[in-house]
Amino acid sequence: MSKMDTKDFLIGVVIGGIIGASSAMLFAPKSGKELRTDINEKASTAKDKTVEITNTALEKGAEYSQYAKDKSSEWSQVAKDQWERVSDKAQSITNKATDMGEELSNDIQEIVDSEKEEGKKLANEVVNEIEETKEKIKEDAEEIKNS
Repeated sequence: MSKMDTKDFLIGVVIGGIIGASSAMLFAPKSGKELRTDINEKASTAKDKTVEITNTALEKGAEYSQYAKDKSSEWSQVAKDQWERVSDKAQSITNKATDMGEELSNDIQEIVDSEKEEGKKLANEVVNEIEETKEKIKEDAEEIKNS
């Protein structure tokens, strides 16, 4: 129940009790002194019951309030724990991706360096072949000239 519903209920109980007790007293065949005594007793009883109901409502309200606070705290902690797990997973994935990127970059650099070296060797072989062929052509040309 909300505060307004509890308040309205208590007011209704009190007013209903007073009206009911007053009606019963007024319609009962008693003398004025007896009637006033009975009304005072019934009013006192109604007041005591009202205080009792009010105290019970306050206790229940405090219990429900504490329960709500406890559950709210519990749910907040669960959400916080879940967020930490997700955050840790995301960080782990980011670290793995970074490591893999660095490894891939290193592997590519090694391949490029290796291919560069092979290219230089091949280029040197081609240059040597060309030089040898050039020398052979010169020798053949000299031989043809001298013959």
